[in-house]
Amino acid sequence: MIRNSVVRKMKVNENSFSSIINIGDTVYAEPYIRAIAIQKEGAFFLPDSFPFENYPIFSRPFPEMTGKRDLSQSHFNHHPDILVDGIRIIGASGSSIIHIGKLENIDARARVKHIRILERDISNTDHQSS
Repeated sequence: MIRNSVVRKMKVNENSFSSIINIGDTVYAEPYIRAIAIQKEGAFFLPDSFPFENYPIFSRPFPEMTGKRDLSQSHFNHHPDILVDGIRIIGASGSSIIHIGKLENIDARARVKHIRILERDISNTDHQSS
């Protein structure tokens, strides 16, 4: 059965970093992100200071799902359309999907390395090496 997706009102404050907002049917979605999130207290740093190659998390293969699982399902749609009155979303980030409708296949992947550099850690390191 073909169904329409009808959304009366949608408010999304933030959508970023390989995220998808989709109203309607999708055959295949493959959002992917690799990111280095750096929180550095005080000092300035150059954007190329943290190359992906320096962190093993970005070179490891993603674990693959083995085998396809068949599910026995039965559906009864009370209305020929997918009706949504309203949605309020604060944010979607990092390879996420906001989807209203049919989605046949999805392969969403995210790799994020978080680094926090505090001034006291920098000064302690400097004093220890002196």
